[in-house]
Amino acid sequence: MDTDITFVYHLGAPQTDNDQIIWSIRKDSELMAEHGTLMPRPKGYRLHISNMIAELDGEIPSVVDQETLLGALIKRQKVSRLLLSDSKYMADPSWIFINGVFYDNAERNTAILRNLFPENPTEFFLGIANPASFIPAVFKAQNNKSYENFIAGTDLATIRWSDVISRIQQANPDCPITVWCNEDTPVIWPRVLRNFAGLDSKIRLQGELDIINGIISEEGKRLLVKYLDDRPKLTEIQREQVRAVFLEKFFLHHAIEEEIDLPGWTEETVEALTAIYEDDIKRIAEMPEVTFLAPKREPDAGEPKDKD
Repeated sequence: MDTDITFVYHLGAPQTDNDQIIWSIRKDSELMAEHGTLMPRPKGYRLHISNMIAELDGEIPSVVDQETLLGALIKRQKVSRLLLSDSKYMADPSWIFINGVFYDNAERNTAILRNLFPENPTEFFLGIANPASFIPAVFKAQNNKSYENFIAGTDLATIRWSDVISRIQQANPDCPITVWCNEDTPVIWPRVLRNFAGLDSKIRLQGELDIINGIISEEGKRLLVKYLDDRPKLTEIQREQVRAVFLEKFFLHHAIEEEIDLPGWTEETVEALTAIYEDDIKRIAEMPEVTFLAPKREPDAGEPKDKD
């Protein structure tokens, strides 16, 4: 068993990038291969992993089982970093509030992932989102439960991503975890991709604009590409600042706006959850052993001037 391979699990969350991280990375499959990184197609690896977990029923796999699973995941490719993504790794979306606790099984399920290859380095990546938009989106995407059964008596005021992250850390003390806010992905997506793939910050990727392109106008897309192409010497921080400016100027509000209609929810509910989330982000940014990705600022970033 090759214990030098690093296993990197993207845990979701559901209804954040919706598998975009997979397809953005796979646009550069040849570049990834040059660096020993592999992002397989999800249809294959998800089935192999779920089948192995079901067969093991909580037990540590034998070396033979590990080699069999690894062979199914990488085929005959030479790999040093294996990227695996599934928003169901922490829990099926319809069960994120099991026992009235936000991701109550996060530590158990991530430990199972970690122990599929117990002698190999393992990392976790997690995109989080404002519960005020996250909960309605996840509930809407599932059709198995009523809202009452879905929320399972959870006190909304207790929902903290930092608690989930802390429990993952406690269950997997040797596994680094990288976290970012879904709300920031239009700006920081290239950095998310490079961190996930383990690449140098100077490497350009084909999928860098995949997120922002989905929520800005056609004119904005064209001008953004031209602006960045005309300024190849911009630092990554400067490029982030440019994306932020274009996002503000060319944002399509209808691209992400959704009506929140859940039993018992009011404007006050949304405001309270948002305030809790904003405080929670500050806590996560200070958590030890957590790499928190957030937009950065740099003086004289060469951002585009508004001609008006």
